[in-house]
Amino acid sequence: MMKKHVCKTTMFKILLFVASAIIIAGCACAQNQSKPAAVPEIRPGILAGYLDRRALPNSLELVPSPPADGSAAFALDQEVSRKNLALRGTPRWDLAARDAELMFPEAAGTFSCALGIPITEKDTPHLYMLLRRTLADAGLSTYTAKNHYQRTRPFMVNKAPTCTPDEEVHLMKDGSYPSGHTAIGWAWALILTEIAPDRADAILARGRAFGESRIVCNVHWNSDVMEGRFMGAAAVARLHADPAFRAEIESAKAEVAAIRGKGVAPTRDCRAEDEALAYHPRPLNGDAEILESRHGDFPVSQLDLLPELQRGHPVGFIADAETFKAVWAAFKPGQAAQKIDFKSNLVFFARNTQFYNRISIGKIKVTNGVAEVVAMETMSARPIQDEVGMSMVSVPRKGIEGVRCREQVIQVNKK
Repeated sequence: MMKKHVCKTTMFKILLFVASAIIIAGCACAQNQSKPAAVPEIRPGILAGYLDRRALPNSLELVPSPPADGSAAFALDQEVSRKNLALRGTPRWDLAARDAELMFPEAAGTFSCALGIPITEKDTPHLYMLLRRTLADAGLSTYTAKNHYQRTRPFMVNKAPTCTPDEEVHLMKDGSYPSGHTAIGWAWALILTEIAPDRADAILARGRAFGESRIVCNVHWNSDVMEGRFMGAAAVARLHADPAFRAEIESAKAEVAAIRGKGVAPTRDCRAEDEALAYHPRPLNGDAEILESRHGDFPVSQLDLLPELQRGHPVGFIADAETFKAVWAAFKPGQAAQKIDFKSNLVFFARNTQFYNRISIGKIKVTNGVAEVVAMETMSARPIQDEVGMSMVSVPRKGIEGVRCREQVIQVNKK
């Protein structure tokens, strides 16, 4: 009887010891997994992805050829690009410039508002690592097609500014099709919807906008973005076969659940981001409101002060303060220049080109965002010598995308 009791006691101690060992091992394991293992860089600031390069989706086999010049598809690309140029100087343009940043820690905040939590190396190390590594997988998946087609980017065609002027030299050498930024953003969106399915709509909407930022930035065509999104999805599909990726997903889920329980706010200004994403100016139809009007003479010797593409035209526009200041000094010497906020307004001008006449702008008629300057001149046969008659008016910029100069339409964002 006594031996049986000792045996039971001994067995209990053994089981207790084993259970304790398991708990200790589990704790040790959790401690070891609290931070992801270090990963080498494939270039400064860019970590190696989960996939071997040979395992990446082959974009040259997966996406069609880019739209050819003269095709309906390329006409659509040009139209989408033209409309997005109207966003320059708006909050949406500023957000597009921020979306262009792929280096960490800055890029980690891209989906912070959509996810509803901060994404940082300290608070969510596995999620942070997941985004850093999949950047390489999704981005590199676009390069077999990029290198093959070497498609010219929009800013090289339309000569309009980009939101990342410091990157233009590099971008000129890097093929436009398909968009690597878009592939990365869409891959991130798909991964995050798996981690936080209750936030899927907000996350996917932000992923879509991230790709569209490349069009707003004037560095990608619409078709670049569409196929970039496809390659992002292809990369995520392939990643799900990788055990390390799947393990990181599970760790990230636990992190997100834990930080949600703490009620920590996102790292970005979510209200400002929402306002920027909602900014979709529509082309104006009707007469633009004339805010101020001036008439007088302008010296022929100073006509080269007008914007370069418009010096030979009877009508045109001024879209920046520096040009306006110089033109005004010649137009109204000795008078203080009008104060015009060129982020919100434009100045249209009309001038004589054949004979000297007094001239006055009566209205700015806008059709589908294209402005037509309607001006009246007195009639004379007096030849132009030292001066031409000129009229200038300021109008709100919103909804105006271009101005018609004879048979040509000059985009507002071109200088």
